Amino acid sequence: MSDDKQKVKKTELEARRKRVNRLKKIIVIIVVVCLLLPSVLCLALWMKVAHLERQMNTIVENYGVRQQSLKKDTAYAADVKKQKKMDLSEEDQTKIKGKKVYLTFDDGPSENTEKILKILDEYDVKATFFVIGQTDEYSKKLYQKIYAQGHTLAMHSYTHQYQKIYKSLFAYKKDLSRLSDLLFETVGVRPKFVRFPGGSSNTVSNIDMKDVIRYLKKEGYIYFDWNVINGDATGENLTKEEMVNNVISGVKQYDTSIVLMHDSAGKEKTVETLPTILKKLKKMKVSVLAINNTTIPVQHIKAEEVE
Repeated sequence: MSDDKQKVKKTELEARRKRVNRLKKIIVIIVVVCLLLPSVLCLALWMKVAHLERQMNTIVENYGVRQQSLKKDTAYAADVKKQKKMDLSEEDQTKIKGKKVYLTFDDGPSENTEKILKILDEYDVKATFFVIGQTDEYSKKLYQKIYAQGHTLAMHSYTHQYQKIYKSLFAYKKDLSRLSDLLFETVGVRPKFVRFPGGSSNTVSNIDMKDVIRYLKKEGYIYFDWNVINGDATGENLTKEEMVNNVISGVKQYDTSIVLMHDSAGKEKTVETLPTILKKLKKMKVSVLAINNTTIPVQHIKAEEVE
């Protein structure tokens, strides 16, 4: 075999070897991708599910039973299974005399707010509305109506979007300031009472809630959590009777009850049960009041313990 032919053959073998090596690399890459891709997708899916689960748990915890994380003087009336139906005897009514009950409504205004205002007026009762920021004319009229009828107009948050509000202390300040400006422009007052979305003991905040509390104290705000709920935000499909019982059973436990309810869209049961609750509270001879400067705050994280 001539030298030229040997060179040609050698070149062909070298080219074939390179093609084989490239093919091997491609096969290896494909195999690795096929092995890793399902794992990566599973991991991403698991992280997404875990995130959604944390959000769901947070929602339930924020408005449900948080007995493990709250102090002795904070209790919830949402644990329906542990409560007995309330048929108040004369002896019970005597024990309850002198109690103060503050009905509070979060997340409005909405059409349900207007219905609630009408019911409160019929029973000559004042309440507290922790509102969110809405700029449509209907909502603005409801802000004005709440204030004009002698109820307490208080602040919840502008956006009620946890990830935005609790992204940083600056973000919280900006959100609250935005709501304060809106209410001042609409009603002419700057409310001093505040309720944190999720409460002061929420588990979703990216910032230390004690830092937020220090800010509120510095600015002269007073925040209120709750120790009784009707259960309209627990994620459970409670009956009207259970919701009424939650409130009455909870009120029986405390000299001062801050009752958490919601007046946002979709809370029709809260509207429908309110007359029954008011009738029972009247029968119990408790004082049903709007939050004011003399109200003793119920706080999951107590302001005086935050320096």
